Amino acid sequence: MNTKQAVCGIFAVLLLTGAGAVFAQEKKPEAGESAEPAAPGIRKNAITLDAMSLFRGLVAIDGDTDTGFFCIALAYERLVAPHFTFGAELDLFPGKVSDIDYVYFGLAAAGRFYPMSEYMEKFFIGANLGFNVQAIDGEPDAEHGGFAGLTIGLKAGYKLLFTEMFFMEPSLSYTYSKSSSKFFGSTPQNLGWAGGLRVGVLF
Repeated sequence: MNTKQAVCGIFAVLLLTGAGAVFAQEKKPEAGESAEPAAPGIRKNAITLDAMSLFRGLVAIDGDTDTGFFCIALAYERLVAPHFTFGAELDLFPGKVSDIDYVYFGLAAAGRFYPMSEYMEKFFIGANLGFNVQAIDGEPDAEHGGFAGLTIGLKAGYKLLFTEMFFMEPSLSYTYSKSSSKFFGSTPQNLGWAGGLRVGVLF
């Protein structure tokens, strides 16, 4: 393992630890006061899978050039105050580019504001901050077409509830990050402008 990979691994552990600490915090109600949010039976957690990223990976499969990707984009979100959520987003895109091993990994802390609802529904705007790494044949170095660095992004979308548990979430995001000119446009990572279509559950 080289120095870049070690630094990225340590950063990922720290980010996950910090996010976990935030998720674990609960506001303890005082005597006669109910916990946030006040309404009973409100589901304060959500897990989503981005179907758009998965679809892009499947479309990119090309048997003639031995190119293909399996794109998993997961997110966790927790209601921490009326109108506001905090969570984490994970992108893991393993695959091959012209028969060369490829992997893209991204991890970010994310916050959202729901102006039309106190809970996780309807229109939202959000931001995220994290890091990502692209490794070609196990190497994140630029001369191999890889990269590693910080990411910052903005997102807007609409969370449409079908039942008390299930929802769909179309969105549009912009993520600024390092990228590789060598493989620009040939890999399906969520950089620059990207549409999303997440499906998920509330619990």
